[in-house]
Amino acid sequence: MSRWTDFLQRLRGDARDTERQRWLAILGLNRQLAGADTRAAVLTVLVDEAVRLFGAERGFLLSRGDGPLGIRVEIARNFERETVANPERKLSTTVVQKVLQQGNGLFSEDAQADELAAAQSVADLRLRSVLCMPLRVGETVIGVLYLDHRFQAGVFAERDLPWLMAFADQGAIVLHLHGLLAANRAQAAELAERNRQLQDTVEVQAEALAAPLPQLTRSQLRRPFPGLLGDSPAMLRVLHVLDRVADTDLPVLLTGESGVGKEIAARALHVGGVRQRGAFVGVNTAAIAAGLLESELFGHVRGAFTGADRERPGLLRHAAGGTLFLDEITEMNLELQARFLRALEDKKVRPVGGDREFALDVRVVAATNRDPRRAVAEGRLREDLYFRLAVVTVQLPALRERADDIVPLAEHFLLQCARDSNLPAPVVSAALAAALRARRWPGNVRQLRNEMQRLWALAQGGDLLPELLSPPEPATETAGALGGPATLDLAAAERWAIERALTAAAGNKAEAARLLGIGRRTLYDKLAVRPEPPAASP
Repeated sequence: MSRWTDFLQRLRGDARDTERQRWLAILGLNRQLAGADTRAAVLTVLVDEAVRLFGAERGFLLSRGDGPLGIRVEIARNFERETVANPERKLSTTVVQKVLQQGNGLFSEDAQADELAAAQSVADLRLRSVLCMPLRVGETVIGVLYLDHRFQAGVFAERDLPWLMAFADQGAIVLHLHGLLAANRAQAAELAERNRQLQDTVEVQAEALAAPLPQLTRSQLRRPFPGLLGDSPAMLRVLHVLDRVADTDLPVLLTGESGVGKEIAARALHVGGVRQRGAFVGVNTAAIAAGLLESELFGHVRGAFTGADRERPGLLRHAAGGTLFLDEITEMNLELQARFLRALEDKKVRPVGGDREFALDVRVVAATNRDPRRAVAEGRLREDLYFRLAVVTVQLPALRERADDIVPLAEHFLLQCARDSNLPAPVVSAALAAALRARRWPGNVRQLRNEMQRLWALAQGGDLLPELLSPPEPATETAGALGGPATLDLAAAERWAIERALTAAAGNKAEAARLLGIGRRTLYDKLAVRPEPPAASP
């Protein structure tokens, strides 16, 4: 018996020599894998080497794809290193299916004499020796490495399984690596296409910016908005936005400095919209203590807290069918912001201390003199509430950004004073108009109105002289109020001027360039190379 074993061993070759050849083959595959241009080339070498080193007649490498078993043949080679024709018909589907289902390697010394003999594909192909191993990436089987011999039994042994696993691992690496590369190429192509589309969009937008802006006039508005005075380009842009959203129930967030007329704009939206027959209810959240604001908004039942001697419906219910104006929304307590957001989302309001909910039918117009996005970043305003309120955002321009409106506004306020005094309309002289336009008006329209009331009182029905105006604010205070540069650094002043112009033009670069008195291309160049602010001195 021992002599027969020695004879078979000599036929198979020295085991140590076989193992050395297989190690060398694996190392060679590693080198080819590192420099592979195509996965087909590497996989072909892998299958050819496996057929040679394991003494197989044929070898197949299959990967996940279309087919009866959800796989497809990538490589099919015979011992003469020729491609096998019609490979799907040349291998045992039973063997492949067992390996895919069990996730383990399989070998048969004689498939005609063991449990595989009952398989139809084994009988049809007259298979004798079979060796098969799954290709794994982690716990996922992505393919199969399959070797067989139709004419000779005992070609493979159980000790061949670990070696075939090493070859299968190489195949798995190739399939996975090139799959990732293909996905990256597809993603890169998609990104390139998106970039091309974006470039086309940018070019179209650049052409639109280069085109002359349409001339906005009050005659184009569907509503007169008599309370919102001014025909400057900055004010007309605001009026046209308000005109479009007045007939909707969309929430509106009004932003702008103190005194620009946010509440007047909110009333104009209400009066010009479909809710004009309902109530306009305004509340300054900064003027009401946090502990009282909740009951003011939501109402309370009798006995809800000390002093609640009667039931109050609250401002939300009082504004039913109309408009609720929330001024200085960023000053509202964060916990109350959450409850207010829930009421808007559910369209229901529950009074403090009550267990009954009431339907909420109100349009909300909010306002703030802060930058709302900065308020979100600083934790003053809930981001979810911001998105709920800022469906339409309208930034009202500061008075200094609508210089053409200063004198007409002054004449309007003086005319109101004259009517209240039963006197004829006053005349604004050229000198007074020049003095009004020369001021920066950090308090905006509110400051201008107060100044005209003061001027009327001091004039006592006489001439409205520039000398009767209040002393102008010191330059340093004016700069601080306006958020201007704190130094005379030229770069800082230029940055500040560009930012103010972009704000006044609502981001329209062509209009901003017009306000700055420079060409549009010059503005683009300055934006592209705008220097960073100088570092603070230690």
